[in-house]
Amino acid sequence: MRIEGQVALVTGASGGIGAALVDSLLDAGAARVVACDVQEAALAALARRSPRIDTLLLDVTDEAAVAAAASGHPDVGILINCHGLAIQQSYLEAPSLAAFRREMEVNYWGQVLMCRAFAPVLMRAEEGALVNVLSPLAYVTFPFVAPYCATKAACRALTDAMRAEFAPAGALVIGVYPGNIDTAMMSNVDVPKSDPHVVAHAVVEGLRSGLQEVWAGASAEEIRDMLKSDPDALIAAAARQLRIANINAAGQTVSIG
Repeated sequence: MRIEGQVALVTGASGGIGAALVDSLLDAGAARVVACDVQEAALAALARRSPRIDTLLLDVTDEAAVAAAASGHPDVGILINCHGLAIQQSYLEAPSLAAFRREMEVNYWGQVLMCRAFAPVLMRAEEGALVNVLSPLAYVTFPFVAPYCATKAACRALTDAMRAEFAPAGALVIGVYPGNIDTAMMSNVDVPKSDPHVVAHAVVEGLRSGLQEVWAGASAEEIRDMLKSDPDALIAAAARQLRIANINAAGQTVSIG
């Protein structure tokens, strides 16, 4: 699809991948990028990077605010849902379910609200596209972040449903499966990581090529290939990872918008 001259809206825009997506869309010729986040100071810093960046303070779990964002931006042709929250605890070690409920509210229901609100906008666009940033963990579960994996699996089902519902309008729907990326969410995990711009560039190329899936970043393509060639071995290896790198039993919560 064409990116030049398009208006794109990116949630979670202050995060590592989100900010890289803003840059890549502008480099690809987008007329304007609406950068959305819950971090006001981070949005102000983004706005200073280019006159083609508009900022919007947006809580994706606020249904009224999401509806207002859609009605206020009827020219959006590309929506990228990149917001997310990661609770780095297993189900059994967590003191309560409160953080997990919040994680599902942001990651899954936030995407649902954004998709529902912007669907009429994207379907009216000459070349509309919905991009949901997911994770390889939508397919394989690591116990130390199992609730996060559940949110991404739910978002994968949502993305598949949106692809079917958007099809009559000819709108493109892409699921993005980034591997280990050098972002705040992965800051305390000691594994090889890719620059966020690697993923952002792959997303832009995926849009241009009309792909339905984009797998990019450290370990992403390896997981994709193992899911095809030896899924049982991959699932068994993931199940053994009750801890990884520097994550401890106390866990850590990281928000990316």
